[in-house]
Amino acid sequence: MLTSVIANLPNQVRRLLWDVDASSLDGDTHRSFLLDRILAYGDMKTVRWAEQTYGLDGIRDYYLTRGQRVLSNKTRAYWRVILNLDSCTTPSSTQPSNPLWPY
Repeated sequence: MLTSVIANLPNQVRRLLWDVDASSLDGDTHRSFLLDRILAYGDMKTVRWAEQTYGLDGIRDYYLTRGQRVLSNKTRAYWRVILNLDSCTTPSSTQPSNPLWPY
């Protein structure tokens, strides 16, 4: 289903895929990869495309399963507000631990 959508990627999304052949991507298989790039580096046009393609629930699911681990602190904070998520949903693996060598 999403393969046809990927075949017609807007130029704004294609520019985020500088290191891969965009025509080889599959919308279902590469959903996490696409959302990694769009949520981290995209502008409002690319985010709208992602919302139209995957839906707000799809983006929320991505954020809760993968996005919290791979997105920067600023990006995570932004998407927590946009997705109306409580800050306590941050997994412990992304919270800083005690340093091994405290200086």
